[in-house]
Amino acid sequence: MKIIVNGNILIVIAIASAITVTIAVLLVVLTPTQKDVNNKTSEFEETNEINSMLKKINDDRILNEESENPYYPQEREWISSGPFKIDRSQYYLGEKVFVNMEQIDENTKGKMVFSKIINDTHDYQYKTLRFDGSKYQQNHYFGFTLNEVRGLCEKDKLVGNWKVTFEGTDNEIIKFKVLDIVMPGYEKQYEPVC
Repeated sequence: MKIIVNGNILIVIAIASAITVTIAVLLVVLTPTQKDVNNKTSEFEETNEINSMLKKINDDRILNEESENPYYPQEREWISSGPFKIDRSQYYLGEKVFVNMEQIDENTKGKMVFSKIINDTHDYQYKTLRFDGSKYQQNHYFGFTLNEVRGLCEKDKLVGNWKVTFEGTDNEIIKFKVLDIVMPGYEKQYEPVC
């Protein structure tokens, strides 16, 4: 009987020790560290940052709707030349040109050249996008920006008739216009830089 009692005592002590160790491990694991506290603070700061951005977006929307000429994005037209497409025939300053390339023949390589038309014989090459049908082609987008180094000091240098040529193919030129209208919220980006 004594052995059983001692055995029971040993079992009780073993169970109590296991429970104590389990509680200690849980306390260590579940107690927040300073890093956890900092992360929670960071999450709250991000929430405040997101809220302020959402407020700015809403304020800009209200300003746009109350302006004399509110901006509403046009439907995409998808002007195409072979497997190459751009999303519109006219762009406001501040809008992006979306370029899609679909099912380019694997032997076709070259580049798309976006140029501002100066006159019948001259143009200004603004952007070049390379393509290679033997590789996976990604869609692209870009905007029109002023750049002192490139001599694009005023928005007038961007406004007007443009074309896209396809070097390395027989595809026809795509023509489009950049209008002298700045999207709301982008006015500062089109102030003269030189």
